[in-house]
Amino acid sequence: NIGKLLEKMLELWLSLTQTGELEAKDGDTANYEECLKIVAKLKADSPIDDLAAIQPNSEDATFAKLAAQIKESIEKNEPENALDRLHTFTIKYVRKLCDNNEITYDKETPLHSLFGGYVKHLNAEGLIESKMTERILKSSISVLEAFNHVRNNQSFAHDNTILNYNESILIFNNISNVVRFLESIEKPTSIDDYPVDEWDNLPF
Repeated sequence: NIGKLLEKMLELWLSLTQTGELEAKDGDTANYEECLKIVAKLKADSPIDDLAAIQPNSEDATFAKLAAQIKESIEKNEPENALDRLHTFTIKYVRKLCDNNEITYDKETPLHSLFGGYVKHLNAEGLIESKMTERILKSSISVLEAFNHVRNNQSFAHDNTILNYNESILIFNNISNVVRFLESIEKPTSIDDYPVDEWDNLPF
């Protein structure tokens, strides 16, 4: 989310000033402290750590509308009301990853199987560096299988008693964190990707 992005930018500024690569000007330290307060407020306003990760990975207008509805539920602090849409979003997201990497599946392939095929692809291509990352991703296969049950039996997908707030938050954070990681693999970025003049225009 925006709070996390600003936090990383502030960490970069502090690091550059501490190493002498950037000279702090008069008032910069005070501005830095004020920015930290803003970051703390922004992070407190959303219970989802990686809400910004919930964005379409295709130009599908329906996909964009789906993501917007999910974010609206989070902004209203009603994650339990969007579990069915989060499940649909995740299926569409992983299907697109499979399409991009020529991983075969059919219309009836469940979410956890789609994800399992994608994890196998990551392993085959050598895109996972640590056994721990591999284990986390493989454990996410069973997590997504359980998500199928939540969608069918504890969300508004059907006439269900919906899941409680705190467990909904846990599910949202888990899914958004996985999506953020997958996005980092599909579209890797680094500090070197940003032109120098962009950093020069930062307001601190």
